[in-house]
Formats: sequence, C-alpha cells, structure tokens
Amino acid sequence: MLLRKLACLTLISSAAAFAQAPAEQPRYGGTAVAALGSDPAALNPDITVGVPDVFAGCILYDGLVRFAEGFRIVPSLAKSWTIAPDGLTYTFQLNKASWHDGKPLTSEDVKFTLLEVSSKYGSKFSAPGQAIREILTPDAQTVVIKLSKPFGPFLFSLACEQNAAILPAHIFRGTDILKNPATLTKPVGSGPFMLQEWVRGSQLTFVKNPNYWAKGEPYLDRLVVKIMPDPGARILALQAGEIDYIDQYYFPISAFKVFEKNPKFSLKEVNYPSDDIIILNTRKPPLNNAKVRQALLIALDRNYIQKNVFLGSGQAGVSAIDTRIPWAYNPAVNFEKMYPHDKAKAEALLDEAGFKKGPDGTRFTLRLSFDPGRGEYTSWAQAIQRYWQAAGIKVVLEGAERPVVLKKVYADYDFDATLQNYSTSGDPALGISRAYHSSYIKQGTNFNNASGYSNPQVDELFDKGRDAADQAGRAKYYFQVQEILARDQPTLVVHQQAQMGAAAENLRGMWQAAAYQWWNRAWLRK
Repeated sequence: MLLRKLACLTLISSAAAFAQAPAEQPRYGGTAVAALGSDPAALNPDITVGVPDVFAGCILYDGLVRFAEGFRIVPSLAKSWTIAPDGLTYTFQLNKASWHDGKPLTSEDVKFTLLEVSSKYGSKFSAPGQAIREILTPDAQTVVIKLSKPFGPFLFSLACEQNAAILPAHIFRGTDILKNPATLTKPVGSGPFMLQEWVRGSQLTFVKNPNYWAKGEPYLDRLVVKIMPDPGARILALQAGEIDYIDQYYFPISAFKVFEKNPKFSLKEVNYPSDDIIILNTRKPPLNNAKVRQALLIALDRNYIQKNVFLGSGQAGVSAIDTRIPWAYNPAVNFEKMYPHDKAKAEALLDEAGFKKGPDGTRFTLRLSFDPGRGEYTSWAQAIQRYWQAAGIKVVLEGAERPVVLKKVYADYDFDATLQNYSTSGDPALGISRAYHSSYIKQGTNFNNASGYSNPQVDELFDKGRDAADQAGRAKYYFQVQEILARDQPTLVVHQQAQMGAAAENLRGMWQAAAYQWWNRAWLRK
C-alpha cells in the first residue's frame, strides 16, 4: 500500500524539514573516537554489506537518501524527488556537491554507480537493480530512473548502506571495480570526512571535508576509528573515556546492564532487524540432505541460547522472515512449534537420513567457522558444539579473524557451517532473499547465498514478492516461501537480535539515524 500512496503524491522533500533540532547548540572542533572489531575489507560500501566496510564507507560516501529514526526516508545527495503515479518513474534533483578531489558530483555519477556498480556488485541492490529499465540524465543535477516494473522498496534501496552510495564515475569507469585503489585503500568520496590515514590493525583516521555539500557540517575536525578485536577491551576503553562510540554490531549484549543506568553513557537500539543464523553448506553430504538440516535445528535448544548466550535479548528465531517485519511474516510458520528442541527426535531423523552412529558414537564431523570478534559468537559456537555432539555429531570449532572467515565462507566455500549475522534491511527483497535465492550464489561476493541452496520455486516466489505493487500482494508470496524454507532449512535462523549502540554522554548529535549514524551531525560537548 505504501507504494500506492506514494505514487499518488508528488513528494518534494527538504533536508531542513526532516532535520531534528538539536537540544543544544552544536560545537565545532575536536576528535571523536569510535571502535570497530576488525579492519574493513574494503572502503567501497557498494560491493559489500560487512559492518566495518559500510561503517567506514558511509563516512566517506553518501547515498541519494538516508534513514532518519524509525526508517523515515529523508534527503541526502538528492534534495527532492517525485514519483510518477504508476510507480515506474522516479525523478531526483541533486544537491550541488563535489568529490574529495574537487570535481563536481553530477547525475552521470548516479547513473554510473547504480547501473555499473550497485546493480552488479551489491547483494542488497541486486533486486532493485534488476527493476531498473534505464536512467536518464537530462542535466547535471537531475536524475530520472525508469523501472521496468513496480518495485515496492525502491526508494528505500537508495541509501548508502543499501549498496547505493554514489561513487565517482571518473575514478571507477573502465576499471576493475573490486581492485580499484578507491575501493581498497584510496577512497574518493563526497561524504563529510576524508580518509587521512589507515594503519591496519590499529586505526583509520578521517578528517573533515571542508567542502561538504551540507553547509556548516560536519562539526568534528577528525574522527578516529580504532580497530579493537577484543570485546572486553572495547568496553573497558569506553568506560575509561578512551573511545566515544561502539557500533551496535560490536557492542556485546553482556555489557548492556553495565551501561544502561549510567548517566555518562547513552544506549540506543538501532539498525534494521537482524538475525543470527547458521549457514549450512548444502553443496555436499551430509548437509545436502534436508532431514539432516532439520535435525541440526531440532538438536539446538534455541530458547536456552537466547537466554544464556544472548542474555535474554531479542528472541529465538521462528521463520526465515523476521517477525519484526510483520506484514511479511507468516504466523503459521513457527520453528518453536514445528521444530522444538528434542534430542531424541533429532537423532531419529539422522538415523532416517542414513547417518547412524559409528563405534565411537560419531555420525559425522562438521567444521563450524565463526568470528570471535563478535562478543557472543564464541559462547554460541560452544553451545552449538555441545548440542550437536550430544546427537553424535563431532563439531570442530574454527574461530578466526573476520577477513579469514569471510574468505573461507564466501570466496572459497571452505566450510561446513558458519555463524553469521544477516540484516533484513527492513524488507525481504533487500536483505532476506539474498540468503536463499539462486541468483545470489556469487562466489567471492560477501553476505549472499553462501549455502549454495537452489530451489526454482523459492526463486519464483521471492521474485513475485519483490515485484508485486503493494504490501498485501507481496505478502502472499512471502508467506508461501516461508513454508518451503521451513521445510528445507538451508540456513538455520536461531536468534532475532536486539542491537544496541553505545556512546559516551559527551558525544552529542547521535541517534538521529535509524541505523548507521550520521557523523556529519556528531559533535563533542566539552
């Protein structure tokens, strides 16, 4: 229905209309310090959805729109837009902006980015990219995007963190996008900060862009992002005043009660609904057998994991589509009822599948790959190991730094099972289908269909859900696909996250955004 309502209106938006008036007058100057758990794999936010990459990339680049609190779509590089009544034509007027090298940002950059980078390399933008028929650039400040069919979440898809950061065509055109120096180490953005220095394993230093298109911003002179793999060290540094901010992805839930009533800090649940999942490599036995995958889910006590590993935050996962997207969630699908924890039933399913216990009590061995930089993931891996081994499955834990895990899982397919966090991106077409649709089996591209699961019926239903003109029409296809995925279980949805960001009280201007924070608005109170 949202698209229909929008299509009937001419939407003229202004940055000022949506800006939240700060409670205090912002102060200029100073250096804020944030912490991530690992270095970015790249500085181009259009080719990955990795948190370090997007966190850093969306400091350097902007999208056409961005998300205010509650996921209100507000202007960014696009100062205004109109949507045709049939929902097939979007016309954007751009703010006058320039790249960090001084060249002007124009409509040609938008066209190049969305057609040649986002559509081809961005797992989140793949679906909206397929809906684009053509992009016209009648003048330097006007972009007209024509769709071949309605696409419900198209405007939602044009934010930086949706693989839609606008990139400089004069830097990327005619190059290998993945190997371009601007992707890897020498970004040329239009965002509020520029990269001054990157000392791998230590920190990234960003300096103020004096020619930022949003006049009077940013307020900070510098932003330092420290690389701190140890969750405990991040918490101690925040308490000691050595850092000012921990991104929600790297703030361990175990620390919530330490900070929640301390007036020196502010906490906020931010980001899209995200899920903690176990991706199973279905390319080879025994994980190519649906009964085995069902047994693995039944063998896990997900409520115990939710209460003890994730400390009661969030809730146990019950479907492939997160319940916090209520219009798309099928209430008839509930893993708690369909696959309650039952060790005996899990063992019976494994026997039926032909994987009986050997003389040593072992059925087969699984290697579990995970990033211990996530505060709860080591405990989660150990819990999985105990539950699966109780059913006769030997589990070898393979904890490694994030870049190593990403290479093994997404580039080499050298894993049996892996612990990952997938954002829903607020819409099944943007953040959920990528884990199951055959078109997202793209070796070497992170955070897609790493399981190798391929089901033409699932592909068709996801496509129809993406293309229907209103939410009611979309929902009926998503309801059907959940029923199939509940049976096939290529990826086990174990936990729906509650994600908290944490900031020192003197770091002001935070929490204006729904997900990745707007560092151009951040300032320090002395």
